[in-house]
Amino acid sequence: MRLTRVLCALPLVTAVACLSTPPVHDRALLNNELCVQQLNINDLERAEVYCDLGLEFSPTYADLWVNKGLIKLKAGDTGKAKEFFIKALRYNNEQAQAYQNLGYIYLQEGAYGKAHDNFQRALKVNPDYLEARYNLGLAYLKMEKNEQAKKEFRTIIAVDPNIADAHHSLGVLAYSEGKFEEAAEHIGRAVQLSPDVASFWHDYGATLMELARFAEAKDAFATCVTLDQKNPQCLNNLAIAQRKAALTDSAFKEIKDTNTAENTPASLYVLAKQQAEQGLVDQEERTYKKCVRLDGKYAPCHYGLFKIYADAKKKDAATIACKNFLKYGTADEFPSEIETCEKYLSDGTF
Repeated sequence: MRLTRVLCALPLVTAVACLSTPPVHDRALLNNELCVQQLNINDLERAEVYCDLGLEFSPTYADLWVNKGLIKLKAGDTGKAKEFFIKALRYNNEQAQAYQNLGYIYLQEGAYGKAHDNFQRALKVNPDYLEARYNLGLAYLKMEKNEQAKKEFRTIIAVDPNIADAHHSLGVLAYSEGKFEEAAEHIGRAVQLSPDVASFWHDYGATLMELARFAEAKDAFATCVTLDQKNPQCLNNLAIAQRKAALTDSAFKEIKDTNTAENTPASLYVLAKQQAEQGLVDQEERTYKKCVRLDGKYAPCHYGLFKIYADAKKKDAATIACKNFLKYGTADEFPSEIETCEKYLSDGTF
């Protein structure tokens, strides 16, 4: 599993100049806009013509130097790009995009400390600069400061919950810590927001495999292959997920048929546990309800309902199920479950 790409800034069209520099000439502003238009369609040659012409009118206009740096960055000349971004900061030391792009270059070069410093300077100028904040999170990861990285990614989501890269990165971190439910939640959100990114689907499938949700994993890997037909990881994992899904479906169907046909509280409890392992929470809940309708004194099914409701933060339903369990369960049979239930009734936690 890999973290997503570093985010690079877009062309700059603002007209903020440092107080110590002369006013920006109108022709410089116009040529900056024309430069940006050409940058947006990747016509680097024409973009540079307009930027250079703008600099003839206002040679200290920092935004033009930033866009010249972006031209060189797109052309693969990071040395010259770095030179232009530094020049922009000489003319305007609050040019946030220059800091962001310098940080981007340093991050690519493996100079993580310098990258970190530049991203922080960009955020000092503009705390809402999400590209800089995301890249700061990546810099923290490279520096093995995972908690600081999480804080940055969570801040991004708090500002804008629709940033797929931030969700994906949090999911990858959760996966690395063995928190697969959390990983599935974040990476699942990432694939919803950016359904055309093959790597997201691969990582979602890998997370679902850890949760034994093989049928869903199969679908995720299949989507990855549709987007990237020669992706070796997705092709290999798709085959594995298909085999496991087929085996699971066959075994589960046999268990379901057997226990449904038997139709006793004990058999329904076994079926509900199997449904829980498959992540089929709705079916698990229905089976427990069928169990207690069949025998209202069968304590394990009451406890199963309690766990479902407590996990879902349905406090009233969880309390009723918990009290029913305590009414029919004994400490000899269910010592840890009794303790958990009593704790929940006393302080609302388990």
